[in-house]
Amino acid sequence: MKLKMFTVLTLAGTVALSGCSSAKPGASSNSATPNATAQSAPTKLVWFSDASFWNPPSPWNTDPNSVEGTITQKTGLTFDFNIPAQDGGTKLSLMLATSEKLPDIVTVTDGTLVKKLIDSGKVWNMEEFLKKYDPSSTLLANFPHDMKQALIARDGGWFAFPSHMNSTDAREIYPASSEFYSDAAKFRNNNAVIFNEQIMKQAGISVSDIKTEDDLLAAFKKVKELKVNGAPVIPLLVHGKNYQVATLPTLQDHFGAMEVDKAGNYRDKIFAPETKHVLDFMFKAAQEGYFDPGQMTLDDNGISAAASTGRVFCFIGGTPATKFSEGINGLTWVSPGPILSNQNTKPVAGRNLKTTTGWMQTLISKTAANPERIAKWLDYMTSNEGLLLNYYGFEGKGYNLNNGLVAQTELGVQEAKDYSKTGVFAFWPFHNTAWHDHATEAPKNRVGPDALMAMQVGTAAAKKSTIYDTSALAMPSDFIPAGSKMANDQVQIDQYKLAQISKIILAKDANAMNQFYNDMISKLKQLGLSDIDAKKNEQFHKQEKDFGITVVGVNS
Repeated sequence: MKLKMFTVLTLAGTVALSGCSSAKPGASSNSATPNATAQSAPTKLVWFSDASFWNPPSPWNTDPNSVEGTITQKTGLTFDFNIPAQDGGTKLSLMLATSEKLPDIVTVTDGTLVKKLIDSGKVWNMEEFLKKYDPSSTLLANFPHDMKQALIARDGGWFAFPSHMNSTDAREIYPASSEFYSDAAKFRNNNAVIFNEQIMKQAGISVSDIKTEDDLLAAFKKVKELKVNGAPVIPLLVHGKNYQVATLPTLQDHFGAMEVDKAGNYRDKIFAPETKHVLDFMFKAAQEGYFDPGQMTLDDNGISAAASTGRVFCFIGGTPATKFSEGINGLTWVSPGPILSNQNTKPVAGRNLKTTTGWMQTLISKTAANPERIAKWLDYMTSNEGLLLNYYGFEGKGYNLNNGLVAQTELGVQEAKDYSKTGVFAFWPFHNTAWHDHATEAPKNRVGPDALMAMQVGTAAAKKSTIYDTSALAMPSDFIPAGSKMANDQVQIDQYKLAQISKIILAKDANAMNQFYNDMISKLKQLGLSDIDAKKNEQFHKQEKDFGITVVGVNS
């Protein structure tokens, strides 16, 4: 799972664009609103996805008072979902390699699969599809130009419909309704250092007391002797078995580690001196017993269970795993912003400032039944009306309109949590961040995935950090060819690094820790990481030139 995947439900995600520029959520701008089923029975399509963590309502509910039933009424379609619990990408690749019929609708998160689908010739070019089957489609006129160009540059044409659109052109079509949402677009990150306010109050610690790593270690020491409901406080909770892709990157940002050095050359972040300092910090925390090594095996359910006990003082990592935003057991959380290194380095926050191509990618099979209805379905799902239904359900039940902006009800919040049953917030492939931030009023409540507490936690670090453009640092999905020596080297490197970092953090003493670290750097070079970095550096500089940007290290 790319960590960003698990975060989708906490982002103000959203669907593709539709209708009129800056259309208000209460106004319909949709060409597919007439009931499609008045003419004939619904067409049943198969919708495949490699996203095993996505659980849309199944079986499809045709009750016209349901989200799915309304979609059927408007488009004349129903869906059977084919979402393998594991190895979805492998199963789709086998379909492509054989004469097996491709599912009608395919939604994937793996860029390699997008390329395979396009290369197979079995999926439609989106523009050709819409011009043939719905020439009046609003998508032909109002799809964000910058995103279309980014998709064409990536795929050689506009084949995929992307989720979570949030580009410059998208936000011009749908300007944010408030500073709350414009800040989210600029600064929000799910990775953070957060603190339990109830334990802070018990310990007499304020947010202003925790600015540096030394402050943090001192706070850990202070709360270690406290108890909550008779059980000892857990000073630090790391991000379980994913701590190396969540806890460590959080601290790397705060301590100023980057994938490019001050000379402007690419280097794996593991070689950055600031990363060594992150490992030093984690080693100290382990030595003092501020976190139990057993945490390193927890899954997200274990993390949320631990956080909800009220015993966790500090969590570092991908905050959605804790379910902190739900306010379970009345708990509230806060972030002080970046934890500053005692090496006087500046905190950083990487942002891909180039137009991205979204997250989930939806493609249409050339063998799909009733393509005219599919074209109308795309139009409906990306219209104001369709987006309101997808995100919030039904007016007067899941949401109300205040001065033309959506105010979600408590029932609506619960329906979104139960999306697999209700269909509310269920159709992630059509989530459109720009539309959401335009159509929704700023929340007034603290609790909720997009409420005040979640936003404070998600934006505090970046607001006080140096933001740099990561677009030229992102390598193409097929940059290292599968099965090549370099690809095999990368697998060995990743496996070795995973084991060695844990050894470093849990070393018996400082001498052993430093020895393990030095061994790791030598071994990584021996395994070919420097050669991989050299190749990436060439591509990085090429992309800098192509994108018209220059990136240099802020610290080392």
